Amino acid sequence: MLEDKEDKKITTKKLGIIFLFSLFSNFLASWFGYAMAHGQVFTQAILGLFIPFSNLFYSNALIEAKSFKDRIKLTIAAGIALSVGTTLMLLLQKHI
Repeated sequence: MLEDKEDKKITTKKLGIIFLFSLFSNFLASWFGYAMAHGQVFTQAILGLFIPFSNLFYSNALIEAKSFKDRIKLTIAAGIALSVGTTLMLLLQKHI
């Protein structure tokens, strides 16, 4: 019975993985926008192929979450990653 309860909860490791995948996904999406604005057709095409796959783990975890509380935790982890990823991309573009 105890094992079932632990299996249903979102672990810290899973939240960390969601954070990293969301950070990577946001970085790719920001880079995609940069490539479109600067006419980099090949880069934009390649990134357009990979961006949906970078969101796959988050989407799967969100669907598998058993409770609303777990979905909120996943969304918070992804939201923090998105804000960090956007900030990093802006800093990178500022120094290029």
